[in-house]
Amino acid sequence: MKPRIMLTSLATAVATVGLASAPAHAAPGTVDGALTALGFSCTFTAATSDTPPSSLTVDRTTVVPTCGGGISLTLANSPTITFDDTAGTASSARIDVIGGALGISCTYRVTNATVTRDGTTRTYTGGPFSASKVSGLFLCPATTTVDTASFTFH
Repeated sequence: MKPRIMLTSLATAVATVGLASAPAHAAPGTVDGALTALGFSCTFTAATSDTPPSSLTVDRTTVVPTCGGGISLTLANSPTITFDDTAGTASSARIDVIGGALGISCTYRVTNATVTRDGTTRTYTGGPFSASKVSGLFLCPATTTVDTASFTFH
């Protein structure tokens, strides 16, 4: 084999192997959520790094909340969500939420939260969840309860 042909064949083989082993890029998605705590409700939409059943991260910078009663809600972290389609669950090891009212902000953490899928849809619901205070004024209770949570992944 002539050197030029051999080099061209080798370069083609390397390029083919390189393309075949390149990681697949995640398909970004969205999540719509609803939370109820202390008699208040908030809904939100946010971007996700992928779609179920792949593990994904909710991008905290994209949360668009709508809350009633003069309260505010946002994520303090970008939680990772994992899915178990056999069990019909979605879970996160840690979700940090900043809630505010009357100029007072309190940050709470829910750990090891699991929600259950509604049939074969990508809607998951659960609660109640205990949330521990991470930061905030002395007026913020040490713990609070998220009564219900619902998430629909797209």
